[in-house]
Amino acid sequence: MARYLSWAAPIHKWRVSRDTCPLCGKSYFVSLNADPFMTRCLRCKCNVTNLSLIPIVVEHCKRDYKKSAYELSSYGCTLEFLRRNFERVQSSEYYPGKGLGTLVEGIDNQDVQKLTYSDSSFDIITSNQVFEHVPDDIRGFSECFRVLRTGGALVFTVPWYDTKETTRKASIVNGEVVFDGEPEYHDSRIDGANSSPVFHHHSKNDICDRVKSVGFSKVFLREVRISKYQGSSQLVLYAIK
Repeated sequence: MARYLSWAAPIHKWRVSRDTCPLCGKSYFVSLNADPFMTRCLRCKCNVTNLSLIPIVVEHCKRDYKKSAYELSSYGCTLEFLRRNFERVQSSEYYPGKGLGTLVEGIDNQDVQKLTYSDSSFDIITSNQVFEHVPDDIRGFSECFRVLRTGGALVFTVPWYDTKETTRKASIVNGEVVFDGEPEYHDSRIDGANSSPVFHHHSKNDICDRVKSVGFSKVFLREVRISKYQGSSQLVLYAIK
């Protein structure tokens, strides 16, 4: 929490608004900065970046939740929404060095680059801030395409960059992470602060083409606004098989 507050604007610039949370309904939001990631619902404690996937899931399913869903993490507001509404929900984490498809402390161990699930297993796959940490993100998109049923959707967010194209920041060489330039890490709820290497800076200008290249029939980059003071809209990738 201290690190989170260190990114905030001076307290006199904080803003509170009354808005509708996609997870918990009418609520108050506090914006510590004019940014979706720094704007949080005071009831469910989720930030707008993560909450922004839910309206896209609702739109895709047309509130018909008699489906199966997969979230690429074991916590968070998107997973909570899926568990409340879908008949079957799978979640996972990635534990390097552990057997894929096995349980680690009760959590399914999966690598999105080589999922152990069968073809056409899910109707919805969601992901919050994961694909920037995947060495071969295209392989990850391809695996999501494989395990989705026809008509299913992949819905995700990553940190977006307004560059011409996605930039590779690191690679795996002989089993080790090798950075191209200054090393960059993000926090992980499992491994702690500055523990997850960043492999890509994803460009909002080429991401649709990158995801569509693995076979998705339609790919959109949607703008989602939830809170009055969130600043810019949150961009959410929405791909249909």
